[in-house]
Amino acid sequence: MNLRDLLAHDWMKAADPVVRTGGHRLDDLTVRWVHSSEVLDIGPLLLGGEFLLSGGTALSRVSGVRQDRYVRELAAHHVAALALETGGELREIPSRVIQAAAEIGLPLIELRRVVPFVEIAESINSSLVSDSVATLQRADEISHSVSVELANGAGIRQLLEVIAAETAVTVSLLVPGTLSDELLGVTGTHGAPESAAETVDIEISLRGIVAATLRMDLPSPEQEPLAQIVGERVADVLALALLQQRRPSLGDIAGIELIRAVAADSRETALTDLCESAGVDPEQPLVMIAARTTDSNRLRGRLDTVLAGHVEQAIVYANPGETIGLALLGSRDRRGRRSTLLAELNRAIDDLESAICVGPVVDGIRGGAYSLDQARLTLELAAARPSRAEVFDSEASIIDRLLTANLGSAVKIRLVDELLGEIIDHDARRGTSLVDTLEAWLRTGCNTAETARSLFLERQSMHNRLQRIFSLIGGDPRGTGRITGLAVALRALRQIPSKYHSA
Repeated sequence: MNLRDLLAHDWMKAADPVVRTGGHRLDDLTVRWVHSSEVLDIGPLLLGGEFLLSGGTALSRVSGVRQDRYVRELAAHHVAALALETGGELREIPSRVIQAAAEIGLPLIELRRVVPFVEIAESINSSLVSDSVATLQRADEISHSVSVELANGAGIRQLLEVIAAETAVTVSLLVPGTLSDELLGVTGTHGAPESAAETVDIEISLRGIVAATLRMDLPSPEQEPLAQIVGERVADVLALALLQQRRPSLGDIAGIELIRAVAADSRETALTDLCESAGVDPEQPLVMIAARTTDSNRLRGRLDTVLAGHVEQAIVYANPGETIGLALLGSRDRRGRRSTLLAELNRAIDDLESAICVGPVVDGIRGGAYSLDQARLTLELAAARPSRAEVFDSEASIIDRLLTANLGSAVKIRLVDELLGEIIDHDARRGTSLVDTLEAWLRTGCNTAETARSLFLERQSMHNRLQRIFSLIGGDPRGTGRITGLAVALRALRQIPSKYHSA
């Protein structure tokens, strides 16, 4: 049951509910259970998916800071929504609660009439239990149908078609080392459903190692409970079919498990053992690649093609919401190979909706987690969007990465105030953009003519701006050792509170 259906329930309508925040998520969030509590530390005791009812008695007696923390703890434990009853001790929902809920996207419901919470919980939870039982029965029926097809000699493609037809979703089986289109985007006999609103990934294991991933693209989030259970039920059947027809090599399976271990920053001994199974030299220089994409199947194939032609060895793994690559560069000219890889990726993904970052070179598998972390951080700092084709170089963001990892907001603010305070104040008072001009000038290596061209300014206008900038930052920085500090301060400016972005 999603939130919109729950709010339409007779007992909920009797409480006169009004959605205060998170209205855009009513169709997307599924309610697992209705629970009531006045305990402010309830968050860690919840499993997620709860619709939490509260009279706000305890909430009305604590500070705004504690109210803010209460809301954020509920969101952190994946509560579906918070419903607060007003009119009693809680005369109205505190502004701090509304603000926190809005910031983190937690649906907040105001109940403007008093209705016994026990009646709401019993009535709706009874419906949820009935729905759950029906879902389990349906999942068992689908699993049985798939098992019967396998017993009758059906191939993997036919098994996927049964799953797709019975669940009305699009399914793919992602097998390491296999790029065959016959296992991607399989639909049932009634054709492809609408575009996916949600994706469910189920891991399929052979001998304790993940050998494939069953991906189910759902037209509606409401299909998620059935798809999840069906996927878990048919995983063993598909594993058996893989063993019979498309047995992946131990190296293929170990390679995927190696990437997963790198992403989890596993112990060195575990990484070394997996390298041996995957046929990977653990001491060879490598880079990790992180990618966000709207089409993981196409991106995975494109990455495989590019990496195969420009690195010694590569493994690509399509994780839920992210594609990860491991590229061994060889012991010679590793810097040159990395540069070539960046250029080839730029050419190869220009038609894909993917944001890709190549991490820094590390000396072996022990540094893989660091390279992957820095690639991910670069995408985060760049606010990379998977809806357009972009390739990022982690080395180009090294100052931003160092600032993020090593300096807190207070230190960044002091740095910016010390070196850029007067020019920021000038921009705020006069509506000028001298900070941006200074940044452009430093970016061109202090080339005044090139900066003027990039900003579409006349040479004299550019000269006048520079003179004003110099007067605000304490003189011409060339030859003084201050240029590096200014460049760092400008990067820090982009990472600190909004009061510094008024220019």
